[in-house]
Amino acid sequence: MNYLQPDSYSERSACPLYTAIGVVSGRWKPMIMQRLARGPHGFGELQRAMSRVTAKVLREQLRQLQADGLVKRRALTPARLGVRYALTPYAKTLDPVFGALVKWGMQHLEKRDTAGGTRIARPAGPVSSPTKEVRV
Repeated sequence: MNYLQPDSYSERSACPLYTAIGVVSGRWKPMIMQRLARGPHGFGELQRAMSRVTAKVLREQLRQLQADGLVKRRALTPARLGVRYALTPYAKTLDPVFGALVKWGMQHLEKRDTAGGTRIARPAGPVSSPTKEVRV
């Protein structure tokens, strides 16, 4: 592959690295997978654990992970009990990849703290906390 040619969709779509990054990238996908690695979760459990994610975005990212074969969705019976999401055996093949990324990330955090560099942007606005609403 000639890396000096202009970037194009067809080149990226055929690249294994872009494909792998595309499957697991998304604002909430790594956190979803981290939660599901601990065991199956219901939709509400996931949403409560990630308080800043909207239901729409969580649903979209879960569907994308399902479409890529990384997450399975199991409807509970009776239906009022909802659904459970869990990682598939295929998703567990990413364990060594995520392990290496975590190790690299920890090293980068230490390096970054002393040298500056890329930082995760803090969300705009105040951070909400689970406190009771006070009515006046």
